[in-house]
Amino acid sequence: MSSFFLGFTGVALALAALSGCTAWNAERIAPMAGKRVPVNGAAMHVLDLGPRDAAGREPPVVLIHGASVNLLDMKIALGDALSADRRVIMIDRPGRGYSERPENGHLIEVQARYIRDVLAALDVENPVVVGQSYGGAVALAYALQYQDDMAGLVLLAPVSHEWPGGVAWYNNASQIPALGFLLRRLVIPVYGQLVAAGGVEDSFAPDAPPENYAERAGLALLFRAKDFKANAADLARLKPQIVEQQSRYGELDLPVVIFAGANDRTVFPSIHSEALERDIAGATLTMLPDTGHALHHAEPAEILPAIRAIGARSGS
Repeated sequence: MSSFFLGFTGVALALAALSGCTAWNAERIAPMAGKRVPVNGAAMHVLDLGPRDAAGREPPVVLIHGASVNLLDMKIALGDALSADRRVIMIDRPGRGYSERPENGHLIEVQARYIRDVLAALDVENPVVVGQSYGGAVALAYALQYQDDMAGLVLLAPVSHEWPGGVAWYNNASQIPALGFLLRRLVIPVYGQLVAAGGVEDSFAPDAPPENYAERAGLALLFRAKDFKANAADLARLKPQIVEQQSRYGELDLPVVIFAGANDRTVFPSIHSEALERDIAGATLTMLPDTGHALHHAEPAEILPAIRAIGARSGS
């Protein structure tokens, strides 16, 4: 019994050491960029950039990041440019990056509510809400709850409709208690970082990722156990929520702009963006040729003017 106990203790210590080293190194590469704002018992990591006085003339912009990344992804792609002339708020979604995970944090309506609470705490009103990929699903949930206090909605390769198939095996495996624990502490710290470069290339294809993207976007934060657990739960539990939400898009009555990459093989435009344009009266869809899933990085020159135009269109 004692040898078994010693062996078990040794394995536990090794797992803790590997997981701890992974987290330490990730946070060294990508330290907290903003500040934590406490809302409803959970602290949300927020980066608030740009001139505050611009809010009186043009609506502030809220950027909601997708799966497997954190707020730095949106900062690099759009936030830095937008903040030159207006207020821009970026938030690590609940459980991601440096944000804490509240109860039922995998629910997109809960994520939307926490984003709303952060904005209220920062006195942000009537924003343009921009969501990319999974963040597009959250942005849609936000609009379905709070469209009366929005200037408009911009969706970038959004997940919006039921799709065939499921999600990657490791996201499902993470939901199994004992297996998920070992996966997040033993496999992901090694396997995840080995395949990360290929995953980035697939997401950006046919475009090339920006130079030093993984480091600048803090991609290593994903491979911390808690972050991976939250991301995997978000993805594994998304489809039933989308099935329930997709019947309500006709309720939206605000400016809605949609962008999709014609070569996106992660979130297929034919299933999501094209259906969304049909479901929302007045929505406009721009299909970007020769562009993949990471369209916010590949085509900011197309997307930034559309975000800025929302204020003028809504009479701000």
